Amino acid sequence: MVKPTANELRYRYRIELTTMADVRDFVSTACKCKGKLLLCSGKDFEINAQSMLGVVLARKLDWNELTLVTEHDYYNEFERFIVA
Repeated sequence: MVKPTANELRYRYRIELTTMADVRDFVSTACKCKGKLLLCSGKDFEINAQSMLGVVLARKLDWNELTLVTEHDYYNEFERFIVA
C-alpha cells in the first residue's frame, strides 16, 4: 500500500503553535484523528503531525507558515490552532 503524500491529501489548514502547551494539545488532538496527518512548511518539509518530537522540532526550527494537511476534514478538532 502506497502512503499518500502531502500533495495528494485533501484538507489544508494553516496553523499557529505559539507555546509548548499548544504543541502538546495539538499533538494530543492529532493522535485522536484517523488517517494521515502531516505538518508541512512549504514544499520542502513535512512531518507526521502525530509525533511530539517532530512537531517540537518544527516549532524550534521556526518553520514559516505551518500547514496541517489531512485525509479527512478535521476543521472542528483543530479550529483553535487555525489562522486565516
